[in-house]
Amino acid sequence: MEGQKAKRKRVYSVEPNKVVQAKFTRSYMNYLAPALKKINERRSSIEDKKVESVVKYEVDMAMVISSQGFAWSNALKSKLQKNGVEGSKVDMARVISKQDCKEILVEEKNEDEDEDEDEIVDEQLRCLRKLLPGGEEIMSDDEMVSELESYVSCLQMQVNILKCLTDY
Repeated sequence: MEGQKAKRKRVYSVEPNKVVQAKFTRSYMNYLAPALKKINERRSSIEDKKVESVVKYEVDMAMVISSQGFAWSNALKSKLQKNGVEGSKVDMARVISKQDCKEILVEEKNEDEDEDEDEIVDEQLRCLRKLLPGGEEIMSDDEMVSELESYVSCLQMQVNILKCLTDY
């Protein structure tokens, strides 16, 4: 044992979420910072409307790169690759469906208790599927809820990162 080196043990954070957040943030910034720098360098040759579209595309792609392994991430990546920069503009059909879902949820709160709870839950899950990239693919409700949880978590991390960037 005298000639052997001591094995180094890995030290893990007490809070597993902190590890995930740090990994996400590092990956996100490693992709986004160089992309934004390139956009800034080429800004004079790009129309203002197109700059917004390019930035949106790069922000979405940074999200995809930072959260690989989820069905929603794969769906978002496919959509971005299929549509390119031009397709990153707001999808009005999707916005309308979000508004429809909000109205449905408000109506359900106002309705009498006569309606079957299972129908209400099914309708709410259907609305959530529309909001989740790739949510309309065939997956169980449990898988969809798990995907939605990871998506919301990544969106929250993305918002925090972008807030920090705008503070500079």
